[in-house]
Amino acid sequence: MDKLTVGTWIENPLTGQRNLLVRLPSETGGWSYVIEYINQPFTGKAGQPFHYHLTYTEKFEILSGRARYRLGNKERVAEAGSLVVLPPVIPHLHPWSDSNEDLHVRQTVEANPPDLAGLNACINTGITFCGLARDRRVGKNGLPGLLQLAVSARSTMPVTYSAGIPIGVQLFLFGILATMGEWRGYRATYARYGEV
Repeated sequence: MDKLTVGTWIENPLTGQRNLLVRLPSETGGWSYVIEYINQPFTGKAGQPFHYHLTYTEKFEILSGRARYRLGNKERVAEAGSLVVLPPVIPHLHPWSDSNEDLHVRQTVEANPPDLAGLNACINTGITFCGLARDRRVGKNGLPGLLQLAVSARSTMPVTYSAGIPIGVQLFLFGILATMGEWRGYRATYARYGEV
């Protein structure tokens, strides 16, 4: 399997997002990673489920364009020059484009305590979703089917969860669905897409 490195661009043509690997968890001892992403006008909201992290803080520098993001039950706006901070445990959606110009964002994810495996799993999930989208193996919203989603979700646990479903229920359901998915050949990463 190809190891993707800093400077690699990864594209999801269905969600209109391009991602640049800027700093990898292996470079920070598992404390953080940095990516930049560009969303085409009025895109990016559907490319992720509403979720939260138990121990990660996510920071989004809006480099250009105008964004909307969701923190808890509220949608908010962020302009170029803004810094959006999404703390642990609060459900959220990452900033998406809310104007007719591209949105360029620098995302920094910080783990406390350090979590090399968990941070890598988060990046690898994004790489996998982009690869599946390029191969047209996702729905109109850019997300894969239930079994692939379960395999990917389980790979990011125990630090990332979907919002609105108790953790115990997610562990049980995604555990069963992920096992079924693996029996059917689904994986968290695929050689043809690479991984960090």
